[in-house]
Amino acid sequence: MKILFVSSDIFLSEPIGLMQLSAICKKNNHITKLITLRRHSVLKAIAEFQPDIIGYSTMSPDIKSFIEADILVKTWIKNNNKHIIRIMGGPHPTYFPDILSKCDLDGICVGEGDNAILNIINNIYEGKDLSGIPNVLCKTNYNLGLTKKELITDLDSLPFVDREFIFNAVPYYRSIRLRSFLTQRGCPYNCSYCHNHAFNSMFCGHGNILRRRSVDNVIDEIKYVIGKYSPVNLIRFGDDTFAHKIDNWLIDFLDRYKREIGLPFYCLMRSNTLTEDMAKILSKAGCHSIGMSIETGDEDIRNNVLKRNLSDEMVIKSFEYARKYNIKTYGNTMFGIPGTTLTDDFYSFKFTKKLKLSVPTFGIFCPYPGTELTKYAIEKGLLDKNSELESKYSFTSELNCYTKQEKNIQLRMMYLSSVFCSLPDCFVPFLKILIRINLTWIYSIIGTWYILYRTSVKIFPKIYPLNPLVFIKILADSMTLTNPKKESKKLFEELE
Repeated sequence: MKILFVSSDIFLSEPIGLMQLSAICKKNNHITKLITLRRHSVLKAIAEFQPDIIGYSTMSPDIKSFIEADILVKTWIKNNNKHIIRIMGGPHPTYFPDILSKCDLDGICVGEGDNAILNIINNIYEGKDLSGIPNVLCKTNYNLGLTKKELITDLDSLPFVDREFIFNAVPYYRSIRLRSFLTQRGCPYNCSYCHNHAFNSMFCGHGNILRRRSVDNVIDEIKYVIGKYSPVNLIRFGDDTFAHKIDNWLIDFLDRYKREIGLPFYCLMRSNTLTEDMAKILSKAGCHSIGMSIETGDEDIRNNVLKRNLSDEMVIKSFEYARKYNIKTYGNTMFGIPGTTLTDDFYSFKFTKKLKLSVPTFGIFCPYPGTELTKYAIEKGLLDKNSELESKYSFTSELNCYTKQEKNIQLRMMYLSSVFCSLPDCFVPFLKILIRINLTWIYSIIGTWYILYRTSVKIFPKIYPLNPLVFIKILADSMTLTNPKKESKKLFEELE
């Protein structure tokens, strides 16, 4: 069968979940193709590829674009008298299964789809509906809810992810000398702004939430990728938290990684896991940089609202250990947390500045539906409970406790804070002045390019080719974006 996977876009972090599904399909002699809503025309891809199945993969901020694209897809299918099964997976259908009826989909995948994708294909081959498949809801079993759930227990049984899948969709990505890997699945933490706590509750009792691949399996994949897709200058581990403690697995992996791979790597950590001993062994193995979030400078908010369970001392010490062992740091701080003020935001900026991150970034709380923090905001009357959060995303705060002027100040501070973190303390008073001047679009350019530059130099160095012609091509390809809605409508008119 032919399966057309549709994502919103591809950025520096590869869509490993979709790459895994493609590898599973290809291993079983099926044909796959990836397109993105931001770069491709869905209808043109359908007309050329002639898929049997369309698999949408979406997060909540992108759902509006997927709904619009799917309306065009359904019309095309009807007008061309085709039979194409439409499935949606990813975080949004996992937490908002009503998208099944809203889009009149054939099915949705809740949680992991590694086994589900083959079961879906087999049922279609046999002329069956999709009911009875673990982690899958369809029209016939929607009212019963998800009665069959599963987690993949043996990660080593999965094939290595399909990298040609993304290279064909975005050719310039092949030239980027960074490759991403997962060593595990699951997150044991319950941060209130993250979907992981909801996922953990949903699949509790259906297997271990935290699962790891064997050291052999991970090392073998890295060697395979380096051999086939060289040159590779940096390895990125995309696990939610790369190491929770120093155990036998980590000691064995880091020892073999240093001896057999020897490339610098980037990973995600938490302040409670980055002890001095941890920083020391990571650095010794080749850890060049880490991502480690701060979220807020207020310990009470960090622990009682965000449920991070991290003291100020723990946060401060973790960044000190990173500097001591020459590990570059990338971390985000959140403005506009429910129950906070602009004064709290400015305090968070100053706290972050003291930590001396290599690349400090700042964002504004976005009330992702289904998270504990969003529910908290609604309960406190800071957010309209009837707001269609799953179909909207905004850079400015959605909370009603800020005036329009305060939201604009917050936005300007978000853009400028990264720059001012790198300046001497004597420049801080100028930040207070600048954020009250309506030059938001200029600040956005300055802040965005500053972060991009710092990230490429400090966190992911040497991942772009030195050949200027190749770099220009990469830049041009990355900026050649289509308007999927406009393109699809135009193509639809032609196909009619």
